[in-house]
Amino acid sequence: MKKEVTRREVQVWFENYFRDRPELGLGKAILTIILEPANLFEPKKPRFPKKSFALLAIWLLGLLGVFVYFNLWS
Repeated sequence: MKKEVTRREVQVWFENYFRDRPELGLGKAILTIILEPANLFEPKKPRFPKKSFALLAIWLLGLLGVFVYFNLWS
């Protein structure tokens, strides 16, 4: 006879699985896209934004500024 598994048991299984796998997760994926790769020999060293992401962010902020200026203040 098969045992029924409760929702709480499945949740605990997933929590333990993802806790044991720190390289997985949405937050880690987003940080990998935005930040430079981590240095394996100096894990405490801060990670700086990628140049392409910084350039894109500055460009989008400039575009937003132009949009706001011409649509709200003109």
